[in-house]
Amino acid sequence: MSDSAIAVTNTHYLDFLQALEQAGFTGEVSPDKATRLSLATDNSIYQVMPQGAVFPKHEADLLCLFKLAGEQRFQTIQFAPRGGGTGTNGQSLNSGLVVDCSRHMRDIIELNIEQGYVRVQPGIIRDQLNDALRPHGFFFAPTLSTSNRATLGGMCSTDACGQGSRIYGRTSNHVLGMQIILADGEQFQCQPMDADELDNIIAQGGRSADLYQQIAHLVQTKAALIAEVFPKLNRFMTGYNLAHVEKDDKFNLGALICGSEGTLAMVSELTLKLTPMPKHKQLLALRYDSFDAALRDANRLVELDPDAIETIDDTIIGLAKGDLIWHRVGDFLGGEQADQVKAVNLVEFSSMQEPSLIDKVDAVCADLDASEQSLSIGYFRTAKADEIASLWELRKKGVGLLGNAKGKRRPIPFVEDTAVPP
Repeated sequence: MSDSAIAVTNTHYLDFLQALEQAGFTGEVSPDKATRLSLATDNSIYQVMPQGAVFPKHEADLLCLFKLAGEQRFQTIQFAPRGGGTGTNGQSLNSGLVVDCSRHMRDIIELNIEQGYVRVQPGIIRDQLNDALRPHGFFFAPTLSTSNRATLGGMCSTDACGQGSRIYGRTSNHVLGMQIILADGEQFQCQPMDADELDNIIAQGGRSADLYQQIAHLVQTKAALIAEVFPKLNRFMTGYNLAHVEKDDKFNLGALICGSEGTLAMVSELTLKLTPMPKHKQLLALRYDSFDAALRDANRLVELDPDAIETIDDTIIGLAKGDLIWHRVGDFLGGEQADQVKAVNLVEFSSMQEPSLIDKVDAVCADLDASEQSLSIGYFRTAKADEIASLWELRKKGVGLLGNAKGKRRPIPFVEDTAVPP
């Protein structure tokens, strides 16, 4: 990054930060170079130097921040909410002011097992939330390879999903409601509502009513165009999520906020759906003599209705042999014959009832053993939690292993999860 890009913070931003402290903001205000440099990068290839960062301690700080920003003198100030900075597309980078809730706003506000929801602050990390839910037999279902550092606010803003998304869907499918703050400091609750509830909110007037009315008018008058333009994919992360604002006879403004990458509003609180944890799991690690064979076999594997299918190529497998993870998974991926393995498909099944799960996976294995059309050259089956966790850890370590590859050449991730509608 050039010296000019690391120049001192713009005086207008310094004036704003000074006014913010005087207005009663209790969190940290950081225009220093060290903080700006650390927040100029995320998990992408991009670098964008922000003017500074603020670390709110609670919701009142967020209200203070955006009410001040709503004043005429500060309306040119730009903001970028930041979660764990784990995205590979630069979603959290901005040349304005970073709003980082991960330092302080990471609490569970309410856990209601009986009604099946949990209220959280946006800075809580996904795995930490699930650690708290696990003793109760529930979990927040959407996951990522970076789930041990991705925040729920960030997952909401990118409508994130990963392993298991074909069963559980995206983050937006598990958001029951959210508290948002607009750029002028107005705050209101977003949650699915029927037509009568929507009409009542619009009748009350005010900024939030105007927004509801405008969005409702947009999705209703442009319904045909939206249906034509938006691809029919379970995992769709590009553009505002207009296709799901009206769904199942409900109007849900929160569906638009999910995936908007912080460009529409600041999320100050999330109400999330609890999902019962499957009591039993089994994993198959299918081995192939080519990456192409693994990809072609995925079509058949999907028909078996697994929770998840993930493909690992020979580059990752080769790099894993020099990592500690290989001591735990090497025998599962061919052992001494691992050099013949050019790709692996991890296929996971789960159920609340163990007998039905065993019968299902038995049938899959019988088909693999008997079928002459099978593209795999072998497989490993396990129901042991530690072995399943180790194999999924190999998948999660993929980007890190690529980044540590020896030699001058380095893989550069900048386009992810591309797909063509089937």
